[in-house]
Amino acid sequence: MDSVKNVDDATTIAVKLEKELIIPNDNEGNESVKVRSKKKGRSKPSPEEIERKRAERAAAKEQKRKELLAKGLDPDYPPELQFIKRPMLHLHQDEPVTGFNFTLMTYNCLAQALIRRKLFPDSGEAVKWFRRSKVLLYEFQHYNSDVICLQEIDHIQYQAFWKVEFEKLGYESQFHRIASKNHGVAIVWKREMFKMTDRMLIDFDKETSSDIPPRTRTNNTGLILSLKFSDKILSTLPKNTKTTGIIIGTTHLFWHPFGTYERTRQCYVLLNKMKEFMHRVNVLQNGNDGDLSHWVPFFCGDFNSQPFDSPYLSMTSKPIEYTERAKTVIQCSTSYKFSKLRNGEEDVDDEEGGNIEKFGKDQPQTPVPETFIANEEQTALVERMAVIHNELGMRANSLYSVGYKHVHAENAGIDNTRGEPIISNWANTWRGLLDYIFHVNTWDFDNRQAVDSLEKFEIENSIRLRGFLRMPLDSEMPKHGQPHEGEYASDHLSMICNIELLL
Repeated sequence: MDSVKNVDDATTIAVKLEKELIIPNDNEGNESVKVRSKKKGRSKPSPEEIERKRAERAAAKEQKRKELLAKGLDPDYPPELQFIKRPMLHLHQDEPVTGFNFTLMTYNCLAQALIRRKLFPDSGEAVKWFRRSKVLLYEFQHYNSDVICLQEIDHIQYQAFWKVEFEKLGYESQFHRIASKNHGVAIVWKREMFKMTDRMLIDFDKETSSDIPPRTRTNNTGLILSLKFSDKILSTLPKNTKTTGIIIGTTHLFWHPFGTYERTRQCYVLLNKMKEFMHRVNVLQNGNDGDLSHWVPFFCGDFNSQPFDSPYLSMTSKPIEYTERAKTVIQCSTSYKFSKLRNGEEDVDDEEGGNIEKFGKDQPQTPVPETFIANEEQTALVERMAVIHNELGMRANSLYSVGYKHVHAENAGIDNTRGEPIISNWANTWRGLLDYIFHVNTWDFDNRQAVDSLEKFEIENSIRLRGFLRMPLDSEMPKHGQPHEGEYASDHLSMICNIELLL
């Protein structure tokens, strides 16, 4: 639907004007006289009056269009397909782009298979796929990111809708899920910019983490790709550049409130698999010259972890030391006994928040207690987790953590010490930050517990962070959860970083 189209043609305008105007007539010199229609007693509009009315209406519609755009609404779309458009907040605006510039998005799109009315009581028609799919597609078109990492993508919708629609927009994609699960993860990239050369599929339940086994079956997956620069991109880069492309991974970690220990193990797995993949790609593409800088590695996704939790800290704060709240929560999580019946696709009411209050009388009653007295076994488990992370030699930097305070200081580090924005998830049952865009690299076992400064990060990694998609403050969000008509199409908010690789 187009609210600014279908302007009345001259004939229609003339009929309307005949009913309400007395038109000047210059047939007798310069003196205007009133000419009445013989049949209706009305005067006929002149071409000039028709044009004037047409211009007035066009100006009024253009003004209305500008007012809607100023509110973040696109007048070319009906209200039910609108979403809140957020601006990119820019860095380094005074410095010209000299390297390879691209945008990277991460987005948990909310699997349709997980939607239950009791979890989205205020969402109304906004949760229905026929509507939500159009809003999500409109959002991808609007932001036009070069690489997109997606989580909670329904297998059926990927095959029948997303794969086709992304191809129409000039993208290629890869999808991965466990066969028993209705949804999975996907990576999407512009075909004119990249060509996939290798991929790695991760099944966390089957992956080893030193001598720490999985605590329960989770059906969580990860996907890693190597995306080589296309010939078109290479033709624009310096001929002596040694950078071949980017490595990009995505994941959706275990959802359970008492899953902190297992999520921390899964973070070890993904860093270890990234390390393995980085070496593998270098051997296959660059002859194993020992220089891992040929490929620039990133990892995005829904980590179901906040910046003060042990999964996030185990990746970013090296060497990791679990203290205070993080220590209490991870130790408490080791006391939870998962059901032995969790062997495959759990009921959707027991996934992603549907059953979070049904812990049982013999279970801890809150995943975040004020205090927790760990026994000898639980203490040993947590200490061992720290050891394996500290032996790995890999570290991640959250790009929002490094740079967001320079573009939106009032929403950086409000509830955390890592400079992260306060929310990326705004559901009916829970609100907070769960999603991240990480740059991953080797770690030399030096002290990297603090967040890198922007300058240090950019110099060490030959990267310039040029901008971030604005994340709203919690005070800017409505009381009701998402998705909601005219606001957002998922209970998560997309995140985007504009990255320049200095080649």
